[in-house]
Amino acid sequence: MNTIDDSSLQAVLDWADAHDIPELKWIEHDSYKSGGYFKGIPRDKQILAELTTINLLGYQLPFLPKEIGKLTNLTRLHLSGNKLTELPEEIAELINLEEIYVPGNHLTVLTKEIGCLTKLKVLILLENRLTEIPKEIGNLPHLEVLELGGNKLSSLPKEIGKLTSLNKLTLWKNKLTALPKELESLTNLKELDIMYNIIGLSSENIQWLEKLMAKDCQVNI
Repeated sequence: MNTIDDSSLQAVLDWADAHDIPELKWIEHDSYKSGGYFKGIPRDKQILAELTTINLLGYQLPFLPKEIGKLTNLTRLHLSGNKLTELPEEIAELINLEEIYVPGNHLTVLTKEIGCLTKLKVLILLENRLTEIPKEIGNLPHLEVLELGGNKLSSLPKEIGKLTSLNKLTLWKNKLTALPKELESLTNLKELDIMYNIIGLSSENIQWLEKLMAKDCQVNI
């Protein structure tokens, strides 16, 4: 048995039962290279403790239990199509997380604890209700994909310039009026989407965007 305490595992199982999350099962789907994916929560505590991926797509979940932070073997967390308004602070304990998918929820705030997930490579927050991104986002040195399209962001923290591993940044359909100069530090960008904002591009912004396109970066303005 994993060192995760029994009471935390039971709390996750009780939460799963209360929200009608089914037993872990294989879903066949041709669009996946593997032919499908696992979805749900296993009722076996040892299997739960050892999970590396949790997929809770479309269960209309209003919240995650704080005990989710005890599942420290997780590397991928799929939460698309729920009703989450926030991620629990305890997510900071998931130190092995590499990918988080939370599109199509009701997130109004992104916990600053996101900055503790230093192994994170993919963070998908499309189509939520975020009005700001915490400066702690800059503490993710391995982040390669950051998708923030379809939110209510009016600005970006300057710390976003620390994400030097970033190769994809989507910011479409927000309320951005300017691009921080720090974005110019993102020298590995291969894809940038800033469509459907109200950005007033400075001459420096234009020069930077031209340089990106000259490097075969896909830029959507």
